[in-house]
Amino acid sequence: MYIIESRNILTPQNGLNIYRGRTEDSILLTEVPGGDAMDIGVKKDAPELLEAALKKRRSRCMILMGNLGDPYNILEEKYSLTRNCLKIIENHDYGVIISTKQSAVERDIDVLAGISRKTKCVVDITLPTLDDSKLSRLEGKETISVSERLDLIKKLRMERIDVLVTLYPMVPYVNDEETEIRDIVQCLSEYDILGFDLMDLRLAVKKSVRSFFYTNFKTRFPEEYKKFCQENIESGELMARNHRKLLKDMTELCNEKGIFCETRRIKAWKRQYENKTVGKQMTLFDY
Repeated sequence: MYIIESRNILTPQNGLNIYRGRTEDSILLTEVPGGDAMDIGVKKDAPELLEAALKKRRSRCMILMGNLGDPYNILEEKYSLTRNCLKIIENHDYGVIISTKQSAVERDIDVLAGISRKTKCVVDITLPTLDDSKLSRLEGKETISVSERLDLIKKLRMERIDVLVTLYPMVPYVNDEETEIRDIVQCLSEYDILGFDLMDLRLAVKKSVRSFFYTNFKTRFPEEYKKFCQENIESGELMARNHRKLLKDMTELCNEKGIFCETRRIKAWKRQYENKTVGKQMTLFDY
């Protein structure tokens, strides 16, 4: 662990990254680490900085948590920085989109439910496969299993907290089979989720972490990597096989199941602040 010293707590896009780094043994890095690939940076003064920042704001917005490190990683149990920041967000009537792969978010359901009563509160959970063996190789053994994720979705929805599920990461020959994605859509259709972001069935890999990703792809999925290399080069953008047809078919299936899945519209909706205490509440279908 290392301490991050910063005077600014929110990014220009209203991102709130209390923790930075690879908080689980995933196949991907979000940024280049200083030394230890599993080292986690912490902004210990995040609640104080956030309180000061929100007091200065003239208009409310959506705050995005978890882009550069899971807000519920192993250090959160000790520091409770995520919970304290969520309380500040609730007190100032801001909305929040929080991305996590951990069931520890259940601890804060009371705060999330409070936010949800006033404005938009969404938990974004990745589900790249229904196969636990693949899941642990894609995201690390430290993340929760498929059944635990589905159970988490149930608990969040019982408290009327909105849930988005994201197909990420999508790796060719690993989890891009039509039958596999179709099974995920079928499964999620029973869980009253807000939407399933297909991420356009693409995976962008930044140049700075490309070597790390392909080394792990080869190590964790040797047979799939061999097939991939027969038809592709190690580029910065990966697409599902039969990309256009698969995206069209899966979009149609999601629509049939009443699940919103269009990445562009989901991104726009995430950033749109809503006040539930006045007027009509907007939905994804308004975009």
